[in-house]
This record gives sequence, C-alpha cells and structure tokens, in this order.
Amino acid sequence: MLQPKFIVESKSSKADYFICCSASNHGGIHQRAVILQSQCQEYLKRAEYAIKHGGMYMWVAKHNMAMAKERIEQLKGCAMDLRRMGQPNDNVVQMVEMCKDRLKWVQSLRPLDPDLPTRSLQNIMRWIAQQKHLIKTASWGDDPAAIEQQMISHQRFHSSLQRNPEVERARDELLKKGDKGNLHALDQEWDSLQKLSFGRTQQLQELQQIIQEMSKEIMWVNDREEEELVFDWGDKNIDQYIPRKQESYSKLLSSLEHKERDLKKLKGKVDTLLKNNHPAADKIEAYKDTLQTQWSWLLQITKCIDTHLKENSAYSQFFKEANETYGALQKEHERVHKVFTCDKNTPLEDLLRLLKELEREKEKILEHKRQVQHLVNRSKNIVRLKPRNPEEKSSSQVIVKALCDFKQNKKIICKNDEAILKDNSQRSKWNVTGPGGLDMTIPSVCLIALPPNPIGISLANKNDQYYETILSIWNQLYINLKSLVAWQYCLLDIKRINSLRANMRPEEYRQIIKSLEIHFEEFKVSCVGSEMFGDEEKRSIKKQLDEAKGHYKEEEVVKVPCSPFKSKPQVPTSRSLTELHALRLRLDGAEDTLSQHVHICLGDDGVNDCGLKISQLELMQKDVDMMREEYLRLKDRIMKELEGMKDSDKAQFLRSEIGVIDQRLNSLEGSSSAYMQRLRALRDMLESVARGEDIVKVYEERLTEKETTSLTPSEVEEYILVLKKMKSDLDLKKDVLSSMEAELAKASHWNGQVGAPFHRCDMMLSKYTEQVNLLSDRWKRILGQIDTRVQDLETYKPQLQQYKQTSSSLSDWIDATRKTQNNLQTTKIESIEALQHHINSQKALNAEIKAKRGTLDSVLKDNDVCVVSVKDYETDLNSYTSGLKTLLNIPIKRTMLKSPSMDLNLEATQLQTRYMELLTPSSDYYKYLGELLKNMELRTKEQLRLEEELRTARHDKEEALRSQQGHSEELSSQITALQLQLQTSECSNVDYRNLVSELSSEREKLKLEAEKIQKQATEMTTNTSIQSKYNDIVSERDDLLQKLKMSENRDLKRLEDELNRNKQRLQEEIDRLKRDVAHWKDQYVSKQELIKQYDSDKDRLERDKNSLKSEIDRLMRELRELEDSYKNKMSVILIELKDTTVLRQSMEAEQKKPKETPALDASSVIFDGVRKKVTADKLLDLGILDEPTFDQLAKRHKTVPEVSADKKTNLKGTGPIAGVMIEGQKGPGTGHGPLFKMTLTEAKKDGLLSSDIVDLLLDAQAATGHIIDPRTNQKYTVDEACDLGVVDDKDRRRLLAAESAAVGFGSPTTDKRISVFEAMRKGTVDKKTALRLLQAQEATGGILDPSISVFLPVDMAIERNLIDDSTNRAIKENSKQYIDPETEEGVTYRDLKQKCKVELNTGLLLLPVHKRLDSSKLVFEGVRKTVTAKELLDCGVLDKLTFKDLEEGKKTVPEVSLDKKVFLKGTGSIAGVAAGPLGKMSFSEAKRQKIIPSEIADLLLDAQAATGHIIDPVTNQKLTVDEACARGMVDSKDLDRLWTAEAAAVGYKDSRTTKSLSVAEAMKKGLVDKKTALCLLQAQECAGGILDPNLSVFLSKDMAIQRNILDSDLSHALNKQPEYYLDPDTQEHTSYVSLKKKCKADPRTGLLLLPEPNKPVPNESGKSRKNTRIKTRVIIIDPETNKKMTVHEAHGKGLIDRDTFIKLSEQESEGEEITITASDGSTRYRIVDKKTGRKYDLTEMIEKGVISQSELDRYKSHAVTLTQFVHILSSRTKRRTAAPSANLSLLSSPPRLPASVSSPPEGISMSARCTGTPLSQELQRPARRSQAALQSVL
Repeated sequence: MLQPKFIVESKSSKADYFICCSASNHGGIHQRAVILQSQCQEYLKRAEYAIKHGGMYMWVAKHNMAMAKERIEQLKGCAMDLRRMGQPNDNVVQMVEMCKDRLKWVQSLRPLDPDLPTRSLQNIMRWIAQQKHLIKTASWGDDPAAIEQQMISHQRFHSSLQRNPEVERARDELLKKGDKGNLHALDQEWDSLQKLSFGRTQQLQELQQIIQEMSKEIMWVNDREEEELVFDWGDKNIDQYIPRKQESYSKLLSSLEHKERDLKKLKGKVDTLLKNNHPAADKIEAYKDTLQTQWSWLLQITKCIDTHLKENSAYSQFFKEANETYGALQKEHERVHKVFTCDKNTPLEDLLRLLKELEREKEKILEHKRQVQHLVNRSKNIVRLKPRNPEEKSSSQVIVKALCDFKQNKKIICKNDEAILKDNSQRSKWNVTGPGGLDMTIPSVCLIALPPNPIGISLANKNDQYYETILSIWNQLYINLKSLVAWQYCLLDIKRINSLRANMRPEEYRQIIKSLEIHFEEFKVSCVGSEMFGDEEKRSIKKQLDEAKGHYKEEEVVKVPCSPFKSKPQVPTSRSLTELHALRLRLDGAEDTLSQHVHICLGDDGVNDCGLKISQLELMQKDVDMMREEYLRLKDRIMKELEGMKDSDKAQFLRSEIGVIDQRLNSLEGSSSAYMQRLRALRDMLESVARGEDIVKVYEERLTEKETTSLTPSEVEEYILVLKKMKSDLDLKKDVLSSMEAELAKASHWNGQVGAPFHRCDMMLSKYTEQVNLLSDRWKRILGQIDTRVQDLETYKPQLQQYKQTSSSLSDWIDATRKTQNNLQTTKIESIEALQHHINSQKALNAEIKAKRGTLDSVLKDNDVCVVSVKDYETDLNSYTSGLKTLLNIPIKRTMLKSPSMDLNLEATQLQTRYMELLTPSSDYYKYLGELLKNMELRTKEQLRLEEELRTARHDKEEALRSQQGHSEELSSQITALQLQLQTSECSNVDYRNLVSELSSEREKLKLEAEKIQKQATEMTTNTSIQSKYNDIVSERDDLLQKLKMSENRDLKRLEDELNRNKQRLQEEIDRLKRDVAHWKDQYVSKQELIKQYDSDKDRLERDKNSLKSEIDRLMRELRELEDSYKNKMSVILIELKDTTVLRQSMEAEQKKPKETPALDASSVIFDGVRKKVTADKLLDLGILDEPTFDQLAKRHKTVPEVSADKKTNLKGTGPIAGVMIEGQKGPGTGHGPLFKMTLTEAKKDGLLSSDIVDLLLDAQAATGHIIDPRTNQKYTVDEACDLGVVDDKDRRRLLAAESAAVGFGSPTTDKRISVFEAMRKGTVDKKTALRLLQAQEATGGILDPSISVFLPVDMAIERNLIDDSTNRAIKENSKQYIDPETEEGVTYRDLKQKCKVELNTGLLLLPVHKRLDSSKLVFEGVRKTVTAKELLDCGVLDKLTFKDLEEGKKTVPEVSLDKKVFLKGTGSIAGVAAGPLGKMSFSEAKRQKIIPSEIADLLLDAQAATGHIIDPVTNQKLTVDEACARGMVDSKDLDRLWTAEAAAVGYKDSRTTKSLSVAEAMKKGLVDKKTALCLLQAQECAGGILDPNLSVFLSKDMAIQRNILDSDLSHALNKQPEYYLDPDTQEHTSYVSLKKKCKADPRTGLLLLPEPNKPVPNESGKSRKNTRIKTRVIIIDPETNKKMTVHEAHGKGLIDRDTFIKLSEQESEGEEITITASDGSTRYRIVDKKTGRKYDLTEMIEKGVISQSELDRYKSHAVTLTQFVHILSSRTKRRTAAPSANLSLLSSPPRLPASVSSPPEGISMSARCTGTPLSQELQRPARRSQAALQSVL
C-alpha cells in the first residue's frame, strides 16, 4: 500500500513520522497528542535537570523549554482539529493544561550554582554525573544533516571535557592529601565519562553512515516510483511506447534484483546495530520501516506495470489485427462483386465455371470466420485506455479495478475491488468512488479501466457484420448461379422435346420428360430467393414445361399409325390424359406448398409460428387425401381402358404415368406426415424451453438481488431460510428440466425422419440444443450457488454472533471505565495521604485497562475473521454475477456496493481509538500523579537545599571579587610592558632613519664615480679616431692602429670588470637595506597591532569587570529574594503544620465524640457557578441552598456534585441555544433527518440563518455566561471563542459588551463590576439591549448575578437590586425581542428555546434549520419567459411561507407552479371557434370561412396576443405573432395590429430608452389610445390578471398599481366592465368576460372555444343584420404588353414612382358595410375597413358630431366612394384624437374624382380605360418611355 514519503527534519523523530502518517482522522490526532505530551514531559524533565545545575547548562534548559513550548502549541492545534471535526477534545485540553502547569513550575526554578563545581570532590563527582546524563539524554538527529550537527556539537563537548582544569586540580588535591580511595573513584568516573563520550562519537558515526545509506536507497526507490507513477499508459503512441516500456521494465526488474542484494546487506548492518542495542534504535527502525514500506510499494507498482504491459499489448495487437481483418474483408468484398457477375445471357459453360469458382471462393471466405470470431471473443476482454486521457470525458460511468491494495486516510481499497471513476483530469492521480461509496484519490497506475471497450466491441462487431454481409452476398450469388444453371438445363430439355418427331419411342420420350422434370424440380428449389427470376418468369417456364409435355401426346393422338389390313380397337379418349395431366398439376402445387416447410424459419414467437405452419400442413394433407381419392378413381378407369388396348407402348406409357403419380402421392403423404410430426415436436420443445427459461431467469434475478450480507445475525438467518426455500422450490420443478430435455430428443428424432438431409433443420436444432444445455447449466449453477451461499452464511453466522457479543461487552466496559477515569480526574486532592490513595486507585484502574488489551486483540481478531468471511462471500456473489454477464452476454446493472466489511473496519478502528483514548490518558495521569507526589515530598527538602545554595552563592561572590582583582593587576602589568616595548620600537626607528641617510650619500658618491669613468672612456674613443693624413705611410698607420686597439681593449676590459664589481657590491648593499627596511617595517606593524590588541583587551576587561559587577549585584538581589521567598515558604509551611496539628487534634476530639454531628464550615464548601466558584454560605444567604440540604452535606449524606446536580438551574442554568441542527429535505415517505450540527457563526456564513438572527442568539449566549461550540460541547469566553475561530473577530466588541451582562460591566468610578440593570440606568447600555439580554438570562435559569455568578429567581433578583418591577414588566411586555427563523417574526427567547431539539449525547439545545436551496436556481416558467422565485416573492405571487418551503425543499417548483398556475400561465384566452361539423378552427380560419365577422375575429385575435400567445386550437399550440404568421395562422396584413397587441404582453419599446413599457405607460406616451388599452387590459384581467411585461406573470390590479404597471384611472375604468368586444350572435357590444362565459371547454385540450354564431336572421329581440362587402382595386395596364398588373407590380417594374404608388395604394380599399335593424325599425350603420382593420359606428359618430347626416346620405347615394368616405372618417378620427377641443366638420363639397372613376350603385361594376392622359394632376408623374393606363374597378 502507498504510504507517505518519509521526510526527515531536524526536530522530528520516528514518532513525528508516524504522526504525519496517521493524523488525518481523530484517532490519529489522539495518538499524536499522546506522543506530543510525552515529548513535552521529556523536554521539561531535561530543562529541570539543567536548571538545577545552572552555569553552562542554562542554554540547554532554554532550548528544552523552547521545544516544550513548541509541543504545547502543537497540542493546542490537535485540540482545535478535533473541535473542527466535531469530536470531543477534553482529554487533549487536559493534556495542554497539565503541560502548561509543568512548564510554569520549571520556569520558576533557579540554578544551584552558576559555574562548574571546582572545589570539592563531591562537586566534581556531581559534575561528572551531569555530563554522563547529558551524553545519555542528548539528541541523535533525524536526518544526515542533523546527525552531522550533533557530531560537531559533541566534538566541541568532548574537547571541553579534555581541557577541564578543575578535574586536574581535584586530582592534585587528592594526591596531596593522599586520599587514594577517592582518587581511584575519581579516576574510574573520569574514565567512564571519557569512554561514554568516545562511545557516543562512535555511535554517531555509525548512525550517520547507516542513515546515509538508507536515505540513499530511499531516494533511489522514490525516484523509480516517481518515474512509474507519471508514465502515461493511455492509447496515444501505444505501438511506439510498448516495446520501449517492455525494455525499460526488463531493466527495472534487473535493477531491482541487484538492489535487493544491496538491501539484504544493508538489512544485515541494520539488524546488527539493533541487536547491539544502539541508542538511536528508534531512528534506525523508522528509516528501516520507511525503506521497507517504499520497497514493498515499488514491488506492487512493478506488478501493476506487468499487468498494464500485458493488457496494453493485447489492446494494441487487437486493434492492429482488427484493422487488418477489416482491410482483408474489403478486398474479398471487392473481388466477389467484381468476378462473379452473371445474367440470363451468360452461357451455361460460363455459369458452371463460375459456380465451381464460387464454391472454391467460399473456402477462402470461411477462412476469415475464425479470425472474425476470435476478434469478437477477444473484444470482450480488451481494457479501456481512453479514460487515461485527461481530455476524455465519458458520458457513462467508467468502472475501474484496483491492481493492488491501497490505503488512504483509513479508506481502503483492496486488490480486485471495483470503483467508479469520478475525475481523470490528472493523469497520474484519479478520483474514484470506492467500495462503500467512499471517495479516494488513487495513483492511476494502480487502476485499470475494466472491459468491455466500446470501441473494440464496435470494431469487432463491424468486422463480424461485414463478414456476414460478404457471406450473404456469396449465398445470394450461389442461389442466382444455381437457379440460372437449372433454368438453362430446363430450356435445353424443352427445346429438345419441341424438336422431337411424333414416331419417337415412348421410352426415349419418358427419359427426356424425366430429365426435364428433374431439372424443373431443381429449378423450383434453387430459384427460391433468387434475384434472377420473378413470379411471372416462374409461371412462364412452368407453362413452357406443360406445353412440352403435351407436345408428344397430341402428336400421338393425332398420328397413331393404322393397319390397312386389320382394324384395331378404339384408342382411349384424351379425357384420361387430360385428367392425368390435371392431377399432375395438383401434385406439383402440393409439392410447391410442401417445399415451403422444408426450411423452418421461426421468428421471436416460435410457438405461434409453429402453430400456423401446422395449420397449413393440415390443410395440405386434406388436399393430398382428396388427390388420393381422385387418383384411385382415375386409375380404375384407365385400367379398364387398358384391358382392350392393343398398343403395348401406349399401355406401358399409361401404366408408367399411373405409377409415377402413385409414387409421388406416397412421397407427398410421407413427407407431409414427417413434417407435421417435426413441427409438433418443435412446438412442444419451444414451450418447454420457454417454461424452463422463465424459471431460471426468476431465480437468477433473485440471486443477483443480493450483493452482500448483513451485520445483523437475524437477517443472516432469515436469508439462509430464504435460500433453503429457493432450493426446495427448484427441486419441486425438476420435471420442467427433464421435460425440456425429453422434448428436445423427440424433436431431434422426428427431424431425423425427414427424407433428404437438406430438408432437415439441423442448424436450428443445434441452436436449441445449445440453449437447452445452457439452461441446464444455468439451473445447476443456481443450485450450486445456493449451496455455496448457505454454507458460507452458516459459517459466517456464529462468527458474527461471537464478534457482536465480545465487541458489545468491550464497548460497555470502555464506557464504564471512562466514567470511572473521569471521576478520578475530577477528584480534588488536599493531602499526601489522599494523593497516595488516589495513586493506588489510578494504578489499579490502569492495570485493569492494560489487562483488557488481550480482550481487545481477541475482538479485533473476531472482527478480522468476519471481514474475511464477508469479503469471500462478496467475491463469490460477484463471481456469480460476472459469470452470468459473460455467459449470457447481457449487461448486469451494477451499483456501488456498500460493503459491511467497511463498517466492520470502522468499528474496529473506533474500538482501538476508544481504547487508546482510555489507556493513554490513564497512563499519563498515573505518571502525573507520581510526579505530583515527588513534588509534594520536596516541600520539606527544598529549604535545606536553598540554604546550601545561599552559602555557595556567597562564597562564589567572594571568589569572583578576588578573581576580578587579580585580573586587574595582571592587566596593568601587561600594559606597562607594552609601553616599554613601544619606546624600544621608537629608538629602533631613529637608527633605521640614520642608516637610510648614509646609504643615500654612498649612493651619490658611486654615481659621481661612474660618471667620471664614463667621461674618460669617451675621450679615449675620440683619440683613437686620429689617423695619419698621409696615404703613403700605410704600414705605420696600421701598426699604430693595431697598438692603439690592443691598448684600448685592455683598458676597457679592466674598467668593465671594476664597474661590474662595484655594481654587484652596490646591488647587494641595496638588497640588504631592503631586507632590513622590510624587517623593521614588519616589526613596526606587529607592534602596532599588538598595541591595538592590548587596547582592545583592556576595553574588554573593563567591560567584563563591569558585567561582573552587575552580575554580582543581580546575584545579591536574587539571594535576597530567595531568602525572602524561603522565609515566606517556611512561614507557610509552619502555618500548614500548625493547621495540620489543629486538624489532627480536632479529628482526635471528634473520634472521642462519635455521636456528635461534625461541624462543617459553609465557607469551605465550594460550588461551581457560571463563570467562577461560589461558596455554600452565599448560596444559603440567597436561599438557593436550604438548611436541610446543607445538613446532608455536613453529614456526608450528599456530596457537592450531587447537590450541584440538584441545583443545576441556579448554578449553571438550563443552557442557551447552543447552535443549529441541519435537517434534510423532506421527501416522500420520509421525515426530517438531522444531517449535522454547526455553530451559529457557521450557519450565518452558509446562509442558513440571517446575520440579525445569529447576532441576537450569540449575544444571548454571551449574556448567559459562555460562547458554546456545539460540535465539541466546549464552552469558551468571548476572547477564547474569537481566538479559536468559533465566532468572527469582528463581533468581538459586541459580544464582549453582551458578556458583561454575565460578568459585570466596568464602572468608571469604582473597581466594582455592576449588573446590566445598573449599566442601563447609568446609560452604559441602551434599554432595548438590556431587556433583550435579561430576557435571555431569565429564560435560561433566572437573572444572572455577576458578583456571585449564579442565576437568581426574579423576586430574589429584585431584592438584590439586579432588576426592578418596572424592568420586569418591560421584559414581559416587550417580550418579542428575538426573530423566528421560520416566520421571520418577533418571538420570545423562551419560545425560541421550545422549538429547539435536545441532543441526546450532550444535552445541548440546537435550533433545527433546513438546508436552503439557492433561490436563484428556483426558476418558474412564466407566460413568455422564465421568472425566479425571488421575483415572484417580490411581486406578491409567492408568500414568504411558500418561498421558504421552496428554499428548504419542502415544496418543489412543479408543485408550486401548479398552485400558482393562474399567475404563471393564466386561465387562458378564447382559443378559437367550435364550428360544428367543421370542427375546431382558429379565428383567422373562421374569418376566412365567413363563420364570424372579421371585426370580431380581429378583436379576439388581439386579445390572444395581449395575453401572451396566438393559440392554434387544432394542435393546442401557443405561438408568438411571428411564429403564427410564419405558419399561416394569421394574415400578414394583420401583423402591425397584432404586434401592437402583443406588446401588451412583452412590453412596448420606447425609442428613447431601452426599457419595456406596460400598456398604461405606452398609453401615457401616446403609443396606444385609451380604448385599445382598455380592450387589451380587459382581456388580460379576464385571463388571470394584469400581465407584467418584465416578469411575464399575471398580477392582481392592486399589485399592478403598486408596480406602476397600471394606474388608478385605468383600474377604475376596468371595474366598470367596458363593452369593447362584439357578440357574434347579437352583433352588439359586450365585454370579454361575457364572451368567455359563452365559451365551452374542449374535453381533450381544455381550450375555451366560442360556439358557432347563429345565422344573421332576426333574433329573439327582433334585430336583423345585413353585411355588404365592398372592394376597390386600382389596376395598371402596361401599354407595351397590354397586361393588367397591380399597383405593387407596376411599382416593382418602374412604371410608376413611389409617390404615385403611395397615392394609388391609398385609393385601394376593401370594406364591409353592416346594417343592423332593430325590432322598432331603427337602423344602425357600421363600416369596417379591411385594409387597416379600423371599425366605424356611423350612428355613434353622427351622435357625437364627427360626421353629419347629410354626409352619410351622400355616401349612401354613392356620391362619395367607400375609399373616400373611409378617408374622411379616418382623418376626422385622427384630428379628433389629436385635438379633442377642435371644431370638426366635414368638407362642404366632396373631393373631385377622376373623370374615368365614379361610384356605381351596389352590385354594379364599371371600368374605364385611359390610353394616354393621367387621371388627374395629382397622379401625373413621369413613367418610363410609355405611360401607364389606370383602371378602377368597384
């Protein structure tokens, strides 16, 4: 298993290493705390030892105390970790306090002597013992660097030992005294110290060497591990890396073999050191264990690598072979298609050749079958490598299997365990969900993605399908060739028969006919499934065959030779031949029918198929029986005819024909009977197989339901009974299995009775044989699995019972012992005798705990046995399930197994942890008691030691003074000597300067002499240049020159020699002078440095002198302090002794008077209050403690803890609200289940509670005494809670103020702490806050008195002036000071506490809250878009309670959507028309069909658009206006109007802003008129409310007014129910509500449909209505083509410009004139402009003065056209809307019309044509090269 790498630090140890490995859970944290405590105690012990001996050991004491402080901080960290994990940390906190106390005590110690002992043998011996102890207890170091540092430190220490003069002085003194005994003892101790020091040096060297070697090996193993962990085992470049990895793997194995030999040698060295009890054995073992662990892990990785190499090689080889196979199949496919082509024109010889080649080709094709099937089988075992690519994200679960055991944070996955891959984003580490649903991070090299590989299976199936395709192509080609060959043979026979002569012999004819029939039979069989012949061609060849058969017979009948001499009997008539021929045809048909049953092809329902075929065969058998009767009748008649027949040939022919028919009938009867029996046997067999398969599937399903067993013995026993019942049931159903096998044998028998081998269904029977065998095998596997499970469970059950019994008893003992231990630790110790008794009790308890170690091991052993049994059982179950999956090739649904073995492991871990948590504190507490006893025994010895220390200190002081004086005298003498040396040096300098001056003068002399010599040489050179001026005295000149040269040479040589000697002498002198100068210079520098050194030494000595003075002064002060402290201690001891004496005397007096009641001082009985101790006398004064109870205390009838429990309400209170309990969401069939608990601050951070609620509850905690952490059940002060992170630091100030209510507020005038009531009166705290805090106290137990720290009743609090009556009333009146989280309303603290739940383990009050969902994710579907729950809350659709239920999961979005459907979707608008026989139709369709008037349809379509959608009543679809137009639901000319109406639902667009405007806002901005606005709003209100375009939901009118969607004026107008819609039946105005009431709901869709309106006949009130449609079109005639075109077409072709196009378009109109006549004869006129959709009530407009009666008359008399009249109405309406106060009047004279346009009466049409002149000046525009003609048609 993978373990954390060993990291050695300078201050760590083996224990620290194991701490790092196991501190991930609370058990590991407790173990770490125990180790830290032991280390802290050891450091403090060393520090105490060093302090006692002082001097040079003080730095050792400081170092050890620093290390102890560090361990204390780590202990605090452990306590905080446990608190964060929600685990109890009392023991760890107690360890911290014990270590702190011990540290304070050590810090209070003083050294015995500041310097080494130098004066007595005893001191020397003591010093040697101290050095030995230091050597023995010195640290070893944890890594090579630390060990090296220890070696250097010890070398310095060893050197200091060698130079110790005090030992030599002591030896000299002993020699002088002649004390040989003590001298020998000193020498022995000194030698032993030297040996010990040398031994430590050697041991450090050995440790350093072995640690370096092991570290080197660990690094090597880690390097190999890292290389293998990061290797990519994916499918990228798999063909390249597999051979390289195989080579590297071989090298790795070789390296491991060599390394194993090295490790064996290293292990021998380690074992030798351990055997020799090396002092650092723990460090060596830690490194040894780490190396062994890492080595084992590397070996496991190598096994994983081997598996990966095998599987990846198989992966690579498989895909390589699969691709090669696919290529080979492609080539085979192309060859078959290319080579084997044929048709009806192919010669017979070629067909026969192709047939032979095709048969040989099949052998080649069959060669691929083995490879294809091999690949299909292998594909099931190919692993998946795609998940190893981090970019690969699988849509389905990826199951992985562990290749080795792995452990992580107490989470274990064993080898071959399966897990689910969750995250593969990191290549080397995968996040998986392991057994039991535990999430783990595991190295990917340890995992393998299990088969099947979808890509591999797909590729294999692809090859298999391709092979089957090629095989089917071959079969089809083979059938085609066979049918063509048989067809060719038949044609040859037919041609031959047709070419025969009539006088042919009958035997030859019968042979040819027989050949033809054989070939035809082959043709019939082979053409089944042939693509070459259809039914028509088959009938044609049959017809040719019949004609060929009848050819010779006709010739025979017509051309029978007659003897001329003798008359013959009359031949048989052709009737017999015709009947024989008909019978043969019937036989052919029956044989064709029978041939259909040759090959049995059964579908999925084989039993039903067999039944159908049996029915067909029975009909055919009846037909065969009838043919048999016909044959017998015909045979008798022919036999009679043959009796008189003389022609033997003809008779033989007829007899042979009758024999052939008889033979064929017999064959047909036998075959049909055999086929019938075979079909019946197959049917029986299929029914039996189906029954058996049903039984097997049922039991297999029942066996695969269980994936594991239980931890409850009763459940295990129950399942054993179930298994036995299953086996007994299977035994009862054995006859089904035997019946299935018998039916299979029967079917095989009847299949063998079929005649020809190719007619048998051997393939099918082989398939069913395999199925029956498979079912039999599955049946046996079920029985075997049941037996195995029963056997395993019967073995497991007693093991489980044994484990349950032992573990429960051990658990109960641990709980009881823990209580005993806690009681012992809480007992107060007041004397040494009590302490000794306490130690004995603790010793006995500790021994009992240690004795239970064997019991624990036994329980853990039973646990391991159960775990092994469970895992074996699960393995068997998994093997059976996997076997089914492989056997049946079907996916078995797999779920993550929650194995009981995980629970067993967890229980074992918990038992171990609880036992260690019991054992460790018990042992530590026992040690602590022993230390405490030692310390108490030292009250008496301390005084003598201190006096001795005082005398020694005084003596040392005097010695120090004398030593200082001696040093000062020596320093003075050294300074005097230095001054003398300085004077001598100055004299030497004067001599040196004189010598230099002499040398300089000598040098000048030598220089002058050298110049003189140089001058003489120059003159001689000049003289030798004089020559004779005469040329005739040559010889004389030569002689003189020769003599002169010789003389010159001699002189020059002499001078040069002398000059060289002088130079050499001068150079030597110069060198000597230089040496002298350098020497004196060095002497000078050294003397100067010596002077400086003496000066610095002098300064240093002065400083030392001053420091010694200050040290002496300090020592004197400490001595005085020690004297004072010892005097005080002595006085205290004397007082205690006196008290002890008095107490002993009183006890003796009490013993003499046993009947007297012992007097107990109430002030000495102490109880624990809220924040501090309180005595019994104060409780008696307050009335909390009554006299009878105190008497029981005095008589020892009750103890203080018992009374404290009775008075818990006053002493501790009932407890505030400690935190929150998170409850799960409520699901169907489940209640609220607590998930976990958390602090109030965490609830605030997680958004479970608002900050206001949490702040109030935290204030209440602080005001009642403590801040509570419910996870650990710890109580803290506010400062402690802030420091530990229980509350936020930003709340510290507020909580400190609240805490003052418990501990008292500070008074600026006095030091006394005042209550919250007094602070309120003085204005320190406001009244509201004071009342709230007092209410929390009163609900927790009473008013908290800060002076004595107990809760008091209200009346007692009033008496003690903690509150007054008015404040008490204010608390009750202003009771709702807190907030209920559910309703967010005010509530009292007491009511809030009543809502809390009490945690059973701790008794804490926890406020239940629900896990809230993110409100932004609670999305509802509105009318046109989505809307969040928060938005619905803000607009009033949701109330707070419903919103909270949604957040807490009590209600779902679909449930609330259903409740709020009216607001979210509305009640629906009028969807369409129920048009009787025509069915449902939309308003647009009804308008086109003239079912309802267009005016009504347009209004109702506008209402639909205004409520959100255009509705298609036929398909029940809701569409936007654009979608409706695209689908033809509405006309495109209505788009502008419908867009305007739709804007009422989605919002009007303001060109100046991007904001969507509501209807009311659009009306105010003039975007829509008031009538239209009211019309649309009325439709919305009727459909559910006013539709908010921003939220897309319906709102009430009040909420709409509040959100500025509606104003009060429009609301008032809507309340009057304005009638802006028309009733289709009465044509009168009505409201939208009235129209909806007339609608009927469609039973299937629920849509509201308007009934088909009545015909326009007088209604019940006598009204009638007349509709007249009028159209005006402008037609343009092109003069070039003389074709008519519309205005749009003319503008598109450029015949008219845009202005003309606009004016002519305005003249086009389509309108409807409506005349309504009432019963009283009054008439109302209405006009509807179809072009613009506008409607005009002429009667209303006359009444309002918009038009006059004369203008209406002019329109009726056709003096004004409809277009002109509509234009007048439109302009008047617009001007009236724009300027309501303007005086409107119609034009006095109608506008002039073009000469060619007039308004004929109704029903008359007129057209005029213009050829060249425009209609008017207004329409006169340039055109192309020709002018257009205009025609107006009415």
